[in-house]
Amino acid sequence: MALFTKKSSKQPDYEEYSMNVSEFAMAAAVPAVTIVAVALLCYGNVFYALLLSPYILLYMMKKSRELKEKHKWELNVQFGDAINALSAVLESGYSIENAVTEAYNDLKLSYSEQDPIMIELKTIIMMLRSNIPIEEAFLQFADRSGLEDVKSFADVFATAKRTGGNIIEIIRRSASVIRTRVELKRELKTMIASKKYESDIMRLIPFAVMLYLRVFSPEMITPLYGSMFGTVFMTVILLIYVALGLVSDKLMRIVF
Repeated sequence: MALFTKKSSKQPDYEEYSMNVSEFAMAAAVPAVTIVAVALLCYGNVFYALLLSPYILLYMMKKSRELKEKHKWELNVQFGDAINALSAVLESGYSIENAVTEAYNDLKLSYSEQDPIMIELKTIIMMLRSNIPIEEAFLQFADRSGLEDVKSFADVFATAKRTGGNIIEIIRRSASVIRTRVELKRELKTMIASKKYESDIMRLIPFAVMLYLRVFSPEMITPLYGSMFGTVFMTVILLIYVALGLVSDKLMRIVF
């Protein structure tokens, strides 16, 4: 998984996400500050931040994955809007090839040319002008997107195009199915977001307790600082804490 690269002019691959400069800087700064705070709180020595430094890479990989999934979710929603627009244009009597251009023009009212779906529609239009079959253009988009909705649509569309199926009816049904799936995913994301917020609060509690003890009852935890036993104990506890956090993240992760 790519963490940070310069932008490329090639067609985007949604299975890889390259953070921009600001995203990369934030993804590095947050864990760096965190491990310094944890080193001071749990070990009483800032130099133990070096022991915790692998967390920076772990956090950046997690952040890159989250940004990738967010990007794919946005594309999924936008693709549903594009299919709806395409269905409406086809019912007006346009051919499927011309309908893509008209749908692109209609979507300009809702999206900027930098939005993923606009880039993809423009790519499909350019491929059509190069005499590449429209079904091939959709299949290539589906391969790069990694989205089940796009793959399903592209496969059904390609089969219908080869066998002479009712393209308008297929796109109308696809639009309805995708719209339903997007709404279900949106509801699921909303429910999980609230649980994730609760989980994030719970993760702070152990450190809040440690801070409270250090400030108001330092004699209770003094033996844990400056000794081999304390260092090993804190390290084991932190490893368990990180492992449980990873399990929690996996349970609440929605894969698109």
